[in-house]
This record gives sequence, C-alpha cells and structure tokens, in this order.
Amino acid sequence: MPEVVSLPTLDQRRLDEVRALLDEVGRADGRPPLPEPKQAQLHAAGGDWSGVLAHDDARLVGYAHMRWAPVGAEPRVQAEVVVHPDHRGGELAERLADEVLRTLAGQGGGVLYLWARRVADPSATFAARLGMSVQRRLALMARRLEAAPAAPRLPEGLTLRAHRPGVDDAQLLRVNNAAFAGHPENGDWGPAELRRRRALTWFDPAGLLMAWRGDELTGFHWTKVTDDEEPTGEVYVLAVDPSARRLGLGRALLRAGLRHLYAQGCRRVVLYVDLADRPAVELYGTEGFTTRQVDVCYEQWVEPARASPGVGAPARSQGRPRDPGEASDCSL
Repeated sequence: MPEVVSLPTLDQRRLDEVRALLDEVGRADGRPPLPEPKQAQLHAAGGDWSGVLAHDDARLVGYAHMRWAPVGAEPRVQAEVVVHPDHRGGELAERLADEVLRTLAGQGGGVLYLWARRVADPSATFAARLGMSVQRRLALMARRLEAAPAAPRLPEGLTLRAHRPGVDDAQLLRVNNAAFAGHPENGDWGPAELRRRRALTWFDPAGLLMAWRGDELTGFHWTKVTDDEEPTGEVYVLAVDPSARRLGLGRALLRAGLRHLYAQGCRRVVLYVDLADRPAVELYGTEGFTTRQVDVCYEQWVEPARASPGVGAPARSQGRPRDPGEASDCSL
C-alpha cells in the first residue's frame, strides 16, 4: 500500500518527482492535471502552498497540491488530487484527501475546497465519499473552427481594438471587477493580479480585444493560444460591463475572439464556464460549443485539531466558518 505523507516544503528531488508524475498523468489524460496557476507554483521559490505525496516503494504515484490562503485571511485551502492511472479505482485519492483534511485541521482548521476532475456523478467521487458537499460545477466546453468566423457586428457606437498594457489597465480592471463581482476567480482583481496574468508566457496583447465607446471600455475578450499537438485557442476571459448588457456585445466579442484565434492557426477552441451561469452556458451552446467534461469543486469546514499545529504547512491564523451567503474561492 502506498505511503502517504504531508510535507510543508518540497526539495528539488521531490519537485522533480511531482513534475514527472504530472507530465505522465497529463499525457495519459490529454489534459494537464493541475490548472495553470497551481502548476506554476511548482516552478516558483517559496509561496503559500504545500504538498501531500504518496509513494509506492520508491515511485511517486499520487500527489495532492494544497494552496493556502494568505496569512491573516480567513483560513482556507484549495486542493487538487492527482493519482497515477495505474493506481486509480482504489482508495488512494481518498487517502490523499484525508491527509489534506488532517493537515488543515493541524494548522488551525478552516474551509477546504477540493476539486474532482472529469466527474460523471458528483455523488460518487472520492470527495463525496468523505462527506464533502458540492460547491460548484465547472464545464469544459469546446468546438472546432473549420472556417474563419464572420466578422462580428458590434453594437452601434462601439469600436474594437487590442489591449495597450499600461494604458488600458484601469479601464480593464474596472470592467472586469464589475462584470465578475463576487466571482471566486475573476472578481476583485488589482494591478498586481493583472501584472501576474500578463507575465504568463502565452500572453499576447493582440489577443486581448477591447470594445470601447469613446474613452469608456464596455467589454473585452481575452483569448489564449497554447500549442500542444495542435494550436488550441481558449476563451480565457469574456467580460461585459453591466451597463452594456443585453446589447449583444457578449456574442460580438465572442465571435471577434474566435476570428482572432482562427487567424492564429487555432482550429480547436475551449473554455471553462460555471454551470450555474445559465446565460453564459446558453450563449456558448448557440455558438457551437459542447460540454466535454465537468469538474466539481467540493467544500468542507474543518475543525481545528486539539493537538499543536503539525508539519504539513506553514502556521495559519484561525478564523470563522464561511457564511453560506459569502463568495468562496476555488481557483483553477
């Protein structure tokens, strides 16, 4: 039976093991097992994250990534569990998740958000078996681009142009935060978050299309291009200012982004959307996107352990359970 251990930091040898496991699982599944921000943490020194590792003899066969909230914030952890294909179907995912729960309890408790990927039945996952409740469901949707989409028809008085870093920042943040108020990933961005995302290797200002009415931004479509086996486009962020809704701007921006992605050589486009956002799901469906898989975020409040804090993570401050009416954070 694999040995499971929680570590507050990973030395270079452990990091190399984890990256090798993620690469192998990604090749087997056809998709990176960790979302981009968490994968990037494995290449950065320090940071508010720790790991749970499962070894079968000397071979790493399982990993749980724990991303901790900043010290002083409401205590919470976002976790991802990765299991080698040869060890799926058993109890390893549950054992990794159970160790995550123990580690969080040892660090003062708090809210745990735990993702399960490629879920057909939310009541039959390892997280559900541990008694966790569903917080939200995220769909991966995709479509082919066999021909160049027609030029979009913008609402009257609007013009479209590419992003100018350092010039358009304040307007972009204003529209983003208005469009995604209370959103767990996209809401409440500041200049530092915008700089972080623009520093990603794939960022291209020409792929961030912005719709203006004079000097006022009304919406934007931030596209992304990755080049794996074939260039693949992504609807990274599509935002419309609340004052400009119901004008058809969202559809126009979507089509403008698809046209840009086609010109970049992308013949496949993907996006992620919260299934609770029915208008967005319906928009993408009418534009040819279909659901390819569903990921589920589970949540659970973890009481503090009576013993002193363990060694699984940096010491955390205690806090209160999340009020059901508050926005939560389940970053990808």
